[in-house]
Amino acid sequence: MKNIISIICFWGLAISLSAQVVPNMYKKADPKKMNHWVDSIFSKMTVDEKIGQLFMIVADPSSKQSNTQVIQKHITSRYIGGVLFAKGSVADQVSSTNLYQKTSKIPLLISLDGEWGLSMRLSDTPRFPRNMVLGAMSEGKTLELYGAEVARQCREMGIQINFAPVLDVNSNPKNPVIGTRSFGENPERVALSGIAYAKGLESRGVMAVAKHFPGHGDTAEDSHRTTPTVSHDWDQLQQEDIYPFRQYVSAGFSGMMSGHLNVPALDSLSGKPASLSPVVSAFLKDSLGFSGLSFTDALVMKGASSKDNVCVQALLAGNDILLSPGKPVEDVAAVKKAVNDQVIPLSVVEEKCRKILQYKYILGLNQFRPVSSKGMESRLNTDSTEWVSRKLNAESVTLLKNKDAIIPVKQLDVKRIASISLGENGISNFQRMLKNYAKVDAYTLSGATTLSSIEAVFKKLSAYDLIVCGIHSAKTGESNALRKLAAEKNVILCFFISPYDMPSFKTTTISSQAVLQAYENTDYAQEAAAQVIMGGLKATGKLPVTVTGLFEEGTGFLTEKVRLSYQSPLEVGMSPEKLKAIDRIVEEGLKEKAFPGCQVLVAKNGAVIYEKSFGFFDYAGTHPVENTDMYDLASVTKVMATLPAVMKLYDQKKLALSDKLSKYVKEIQQTDKDDITIKDALFHESGLTSFVPFYQLTIDKNSYDGNLFSRKRDLTFRIQYDDNVYGRIDFKYLPDLVSKTSKKGFNIQVADDFYLNDSFRLMMLKDIGSSKLQKKGSYRYSDLNFMLLKETVEDISDTSLDLFLADHFYKRLGADYTMFQPLSHRADPKAIAPTENDQMIRNQLLVGYVHDEAAAFMGGVSGNAGLFSNANDLAKLLQLFLNGGTYGGESYFSKATVDLFTQTKSSSSRRGLGFDKPDPDKKPDYLPASVYGHTGFTGTSVWVDPDNQLIYIFLSNRVYPTRTNKKLSTLNIREKIQEAIYRAIKK
Repeated sequence: MKNIISIICFWGLAISLSAQVVPNMYKKADPKKMNHWVDSIFSKMTVDEKIGQLFMIVADPSSKQSNTQVIQKHITSRYIGGVLFAKGSVADQVSSTNLYQKTSKIPLLISLDGEWGLSMRLSDTPRFPRNMVLGAMSEGKTLELYGAEVARQCREMGIQINFAPVLDVNSNPKNPVIGTRSFGENPERVALSGIAYAKGLESRGVMAVAKHFPGHGDTAEDSHRTTPTVSHDWDQLQQEDIYPFRQYVSAGFSGMMSGHLNVPALDSLSGKPASLSPVVSAFLKDSLGFSGLSFTDALVMKGASSKDNVCVQALLAGNDILLSPGKPVEDVAAVKKAVNDQVIPLSVVEEKCRKILQYKYILGLNQFRPVSSKGMESRLNTDSTEWVSRKLNAESVTLLKNKDAIIPVKQLDVKRIASISLGENGISNFQRMLKNYAKVDAYTLSGATTLSSIEAVFKKLSAYDLIVCGIHSAKTGESNALRKLAAEKNVILCFFISPYDMPSFKTTTISSQAVLQAYENTDYAQEAAAQVIMGGLKATGKLPVTVTGLFEEGTGFLTEKVRLSYQSPLEVGMSPEKLKAIDRIVEEGLKEKAFPGCQVLVAKNGAVIYEKSFGFFDYAGTHPVENTDMYDLASVTKVMATLPAVMKLYDQKKLALSDKLSKYVKEIQQTDKDDITIKDALFHESGLTSFVPFYQLTIDKNSYDGNLFSRKRDLTFRIQYDDNVYGRIDFKYLPDLVSKTSKKGFNIQVADDFYLNDSFRLMMLKDIGSSKLQKKGSYRYSDLNFMLLKETVEDISDTSLDLFLADHFYKRLGADYTMFQPLSHRADPKAIAPTENDQMIRNQLLVGYVHDEAAAFMGGVSGNAGLFSNANDLAKLLQLFLNGGTYGGESYFSKATVDLFTQTKSSSSRRGLGFDKPDPDKKPDYLPASVYGHTGFTGTSVWVDPDNQLIYIFLSNRVYPTRTNKKLSTLNIREKIQEAIYRAIKK
C-alpha cells in the first residue's frame, strides 16, 4: 500500500482519480439474469475453484494424449478458468476446445492471441494484413468491418476473447518485438485504428483486450527475453504511449493486457514491471477508470521478473486474470498460500472470480454449445472474408511520391510499359493485374539470380518508356542496375515489404518517378497496388511510420479512380452466393454441348465483380478457356467497333445523323438507296435486305448443275448450312476472283489459302447498290446497314476502320486483345477460340478468321462483323459509355453524344441508334427499359444497364464445330445468366 501511495504522490495533481468506465458489453447485459447465473455457480464454488478461475493457461491444441491429459488435469484439479491455445490447426483446436469444455464444470474462457485474426495462430485459416498495414487506412468503418469478421470467425471456433488490438505506439524502428504488430507511430491514428478494430470485435460478441499497457512501442528490447525500459518522461508518456489506452478505456471496451515493462515515469519505486506493480490498480483502474477484465501478459515471459511468485504479485498489482503462468501447479499453490496467509484477501479473489463469471455470462458461456467441425473450412472462408481482406489491402496502399501525377498511368497508346518483380520466382499477381489494364511485358528476378542475369534483364528494360518495379523481398537488395534504371527511365517503384526496410533502396526511391507502399507480399496487396497504379482504385493510404531519410509519417498522395477495378461482389452490394447461379447455368450449357466454352463478365459501379472462363475451345478439351483468350464477336462488332467510330465522328461534327450514306459511299449513288440516312441505317429502318450472299459472286456457276442448296441431304448436298438447308461442295471458284495464294492483285485474305481479287470489295458494294430495297421506315435488321456505315467512317476519316478504332479507342483504352484480323497482328492462334469447321465455302476450321461470310469476303474488316476480343477488353469500352464518354482520366466523347446514342429509341421498333434494346412487350420485369447492347451469331452478347450501372458480357463459340448448333438460344443460357445477375443485386 505504501508503494501505491508513493506512486500517486509522484504523479501529483496531474492525475485525478477518474470515475469508473463501465464497459459497453457489461452495460448491455441484463443484470438480473446475469447475476442469477453468476450466483447459481458462485454459491457452490470452493475457495480452490474461485482461485482457479483467475488462471488462464496456454494449451497445445495437438490431440496428442500427453497434451490433453495435462490440460484436463489442470481443469479438474486446479479448476482453471480459461485456455489460450498455442499454434496449431483448426481441427485440433476445435477438438481440444470441445474436450476441455466438456471436462470443465464451469465453462472455460477460450482466448486467441490473434492480433490479425486466426491466422496469427492457426495455419489453415484466412489471412488478414498485419496492423501496420491497417494503420495506413483512413476509413475506420472498414476496420470495424474487419473486427466484426475476425469476431465471427472466433465465434465459429468457440473463442470468446481476442488479445487485440495492439495499442503500442511503435515510435522506435528498432523495436524487436512490436514493429508491424503496431498500427504505427502516431498516437491518434493508433487510437482510432485500435478502437475501430475493438468495436468490430465486440459488436459480434468477442471481448477485445488491448495491449501492452502502458505501451511497448518505444523499446529496443523484447519482453519475452528481458524487462524493457520505457524511458519517456511523464508528459511524453501521456501524449504518446498512454494516449491510445486512455481513448480505448473511454470508449468502453472490456479487456486490457498489462505489459512486462519498466516505466520509471509511472513507477520508480517498486522495482517491478508494470504488470506486477501498482501501475495496474492505481493508474489503469483508479486513474483511467478501467473496470473491465485486466489480463497480465504471459507470465512465462522473462519480462515478468520478481523475487516473489509472479502470479501472487500480479494479483496484488490489480490484475484479474493470470495469463500463461510458467508453472501452473506451483503458481496455483502459491496463490492459495497467499490467500490462506491473508497476503491476498479472500474478498479480492472472490471479487475477481465474480467479475470473471459475469463476463463468461456476457460472452455467452451460460449457453455454451460444442463447436461443430462440420463445414468449418467453408464457414471460416466465406465470400465476406475475402471481401474484407481485399478492402483492407485496397484502402491501405500508400502513394508516397507521384512526380508529374504519373499515377494513375495515362496515355497507354503511346507508352511502352514493362513490369519487373524483384524477389519473385515467377510472374506475380501484381504483374497479372497490371496486364488487365494494358499491354505490360513482364520480367522477374528471384533472389538467387546471377549478376549476369540481372544485367541482361535490366538491359531489356531500357527499351521501355515506363517500368513498374515491384520489390517483393528486402533480401533482393538495391543493385547498381536498379539504381541506373531509376536514374535514366520513368520508374514506378512499389514496395511489398515493411516500411522499415525501404531505406535499403534509398537511391532508387529518390530517383523513381513514383513510389508506393503496399506493406506485405500477399496476393491481395499486389492486386490492390496494381489497381492503384492503373487507376482502378483510389490511393487513400497514409504512411503509418516515418521512413528515416525518405518519408515522414502521414505522407500519402490521394488519387481518383478512373478505370475499372476488380473487386468482390459485396463491394457493390451484390450477393456472391446468388452469382454462383451463373456457374450452374454455364455448366448446364457445357453439359448440353450448347458451346464448348465461354467467358462471362459482370461489372457494377465501375468494378468487375465476376469474371470467369469456362470449358474449352473445343469438345475434345484441348485448350481450357482463359480470360485473355479472344473470341469472334460476330455482330457485337456493330456496337463495339462501327458504332463508336460513328459516335466519334458525330462528336467531332464530321457527320450528322441526317446525312445520306450516298454522300460518302459513291457505289450507292443514283440508286434507290440514295436517300438512306445514317439515322436510318442505325435504326435498321433503311429498307435494305437482311443480307447478301456475297461469296456466291465468286462461284463459277458453270462448275455444277442445279442449285447450290437443297432442302434435303443427299450425296450431292452433304453439308448442312442451316435448318433444313444443305449445300454442295462440288463447285469451283472463278479463278479471276479467287486464288489459293497471295499474289499481285489478290491481297484480300479470306482464310488460309483463300485470297480474293482486290476488286472484290467494290463488287460487294455495287451488289449492295443493286440489291432489292424494302419499304423504308419500317424495321428490318440488316448487316448491310453497318457495312455501309463502315464505308462512311472510312471516307470521312480517310482511314481504314480497324486503324481508326485502334488509334482512337482500343490502344488508348488498353484493349490490346481487341482487333480485326488478329492473325495479321501476330496474335497467338492458340489463344483464339475456333468457330465453325466450314466444309462448304472455306474448307477449313476457322481460327482467327472471321466467321461471317460477308465480313470475311471484305477481308476481315467490316462494319457488321470481324472484331475479335475478350470480355475484359470489352468491359473497358462499355464502361466508357457508362462513364459518359471518359475512361482512364481521358475523354473520348462528350456526354451529350453518349446520351444521344445510348438513350434514343426508334418510334417504330425496339432498336436504338445502333444498339439493340429490350422489347418493351417481352421484356422481363427485372430488366430496365434503359438497357442497351447487342448479340452476335457466334454466341456472344454485351449488355449495359445505366440504371443499375451494370455491364454483362457473354462470349462463346457456340458455332463450333457447326453453326447449326442452336442450343445456346433454345436453352436460354444468356437470358438465364442475365436474370441471375439481377437476382444477385441486393435491394
